Amino acid sequence: MNQESYFSVTRLDQRIDKWVHYEWPQISYSAIQKALRTGDIRVNRKKVSSSYRLSQIDEVYVYPGWLKKMSILEPSKEKLCAYWQEKVSRWIIYTHEDFWIIRKPAGIPCQKGTSQTLSVDDLMSKWAGCPVYLVHRLDKFVSGALIIAKTPCSASALGKLMKERKIQKRYWALVHGRVQKDQGHIRFPLVNHPFGTRVCLPETPKSLVCHTEYFRRGVYRVPFDYSWLELSLHTGRKHQLRAHLSHLGHPIIGDNVYGKSFFGLFSKFFKITQF
Repeated sequence: MNQESYFSVTRLDQRIDKWVHYEWPQISYSAIQKALRTGDIRVNRKKVSSSYRLSQIDEVYVYPGWLKKMSILEPSKEKLCAYWQEKVSRWIIYTHEDFWIIRKPAGIPCQKGTSQTLSVDDLMSKWAGCPVYLVHRLDKFVSGALIIAKTPCSASALGKLMKERKIQKRYWALVHGRVQKDQGHIRFPLVNHPFGTRVCLPETPKSLVCHTEYFRRGVYRVPFDYSWLELSLHTGRKHQLRAHLSHLGHPIIGDNVYGKSFFGLFSKFFKITQF
């Protein structure tokens, strides 16, 4: 391969074919598996099978010509209507020559999938008139600052900075109940299940080491007992914050999977809306 783009791995213990499909859901598994066989996709510059599981030290190399062939690098021909053009423009917090920082609204997934007709990456691509690249992701019903790269190279460089913890991320969450400690650490191992991530006690060979740190910022009693937490991830696992806080007995308000759903009551009280 004369030219190639490389990507740092942030989602660990995942098959390479699933990793690629997650990055570019428009590409079929059969096309991904063929690219692995031909060497258009490599790990640490070497050919690997589709069942290869990624680790923290791995780097994924992708031949840009293959991406162009898969129509991933083709500029989006569809334009946004005036309503969405203005709405997406308001998301922009900061513009750099290599990336944007946007304010992702709750209720819109970061990435387009088979069951999603609306996504941040698709809207941003149409708004910019060219493909954009997600450096990291937030869950559909999570709002917050999101870094979106303008090129694969800048996405890889920013991903590497995150991997090296040179970019610090903090999360805010409103959780049920009155959290007693001002600060604490949650270190329950997690294991992936078909219907979500679960705490795995006792620890098993398939469980993943996880570490969440929290800081209590406030405790409130109206309209019910809840706490405001600032959270820091020392490991990045699927649904780590949601699973850890639920196991701690303080699920995030509005989490239908890991806790009770009081979003309707809470949003009505505080006049919270999604996108």
